[in-house]
Amino acid sequence: MPEEPTISLNLTLKTAEALRAALEDLLEGGRNEAALEEAYRVLAWRILAVKNGSGLTGRLSELARGAGSLEEYEAARDEVLGPILDGLESAENRDP
Repeated sequence: MPEEPTISLNLTLKTAEALRAALEDLLEGGRNEAALEEAYRVLAWRILAVKNGSGLTGRLSELARGAGSLEEYEAARDEVLGPILDGLESAENRDP
């Protein structure tokens, strides 16, 4: 099966963040289309890849920059966040 053609698109960070916010509004408004969801995820990944930071945000930005695909980034992100989320969801961290 031939690969699907791809395009390169250069946006300013401000424009990319505005586009991501617009996609998020569409998704939250009930437009649960697979293509919109994928575009939102790809854009969020690429935005994170150009950002810097410290702590967890910095680590996720490093993962985003190093990933060759959305799927690779999401797998690495889940590996990093899994233990953190598990800890937050544990019974010890819940109010009595």
